[in-house]
Amino acid sequence: MRLASLPMLVSALALFGCSEAAEPLRYATPSPATDTRVSISLASGSVREVSLPSYATEEGIAVADASGVITSAPESIWADEPTRAVTLRLTNALADMTGRVVASDPWPFRDDPDAVVEVRLEDFVAERAGRFIAQGRYYVAYEVEDRTDRALSFRLVQPYDPEGGFAAIAAARAQVIAALAQDIARRGLR
Repeated sequence: MRLASLPMLVSALALFGCSEAAEPLRYATPSPATDTRVSISLASGSVREVSLPSYATEEGIAVADASGVITSAPESIWADEPTRAVTLRLTNALADMTGRVVASDPWPFRDDPDAVVEVRLEDFVAERAGRFIAQGRYYVAYEVEDRTDRALSFRLVQPYDPEGGFAAIAAARAQVIAALAQDIARRGLR
């Protein structure tokens, strides 16, 4: 019985060895270093899960060529689930810039937030030519009665060095998120 199972074991190990693929490289979106402070009159704010285009929700890092064709590289992927990562980076940037209590949904505190921010991105992609583009709209719904809700559009462009590869794209992505947080704080939460 032992001799009969030995060839099966050798065959299984050979198949396992042949099918073993290289582990993909994972790129995190770094926390942007910003000294920007924006004063807002609110004490707290909630950020809903950011709505990304379908290509931007995938693990593979999406890149657009000059003709607008978007492809992703399965051997180079985001370190965290993209929707979660963008939502958390935006939330943290808003909290750091404003010095206020800002958290993503579900709201973790007993009292309701003073405002709820929802971001819907239409474009969120790196261009091979060296620009990271973020375009869409964000909505601010105030929980306080004396404030008017807002709906504002934005288009942000962050240059990066294409020679820097996916690490440069990740850094540009972080800067775009920081610029979006600044725009929301200055125009949306004023």
